[in-house]
Amino acid sequence: MESSPITNKDDIIHSRDLFARINWLRQALNYRFSEAHRKELETLYAFEKNVEAVSSASTYDPGADLVRDSYLEEYRRAMSEPDGKNVEFSRVDFGGILYWLRH
Repeated sequence: MESSPITNKDDIIHSRDLFARINWLRQALNYRFSEAHRKELETLYAFEKNVEAVSSASTYDPGADLVRDSYLEEYRRAMSEPDGKNVEFSRVDFGGILYWLRH
C-alpha cells in the first residue's frame, strides 16, 4: 500500500511517517523505476539526515513531530501546556524550508 507523499508544504510531519515513506519509496524503486519517486527519495534522505543531526535516540524511537516554521505558533497554542513553553524544539532544514523538531 502506497504511503502519502511528504513535502515541505506540510504543516506537520511525523517522523514515523517520514520513515515509512522512505521505506516505501526504496521498495517501490526496487520494482520499477520512477524519476519522480527517485527525486522524492533523494529529497527525503537529505531531510532525514538533517533530522538525525539534531535528534536523539529518545526523540527518534517513539517518533516526533516536525512542525513547519509558519505553523509553529498555532501548533504551540494547540498544545495542552501553557504556550508550549516547556517543550524544546530544534531547527531542521527541509529543502530550504525551516521545520522544528519537537523533543
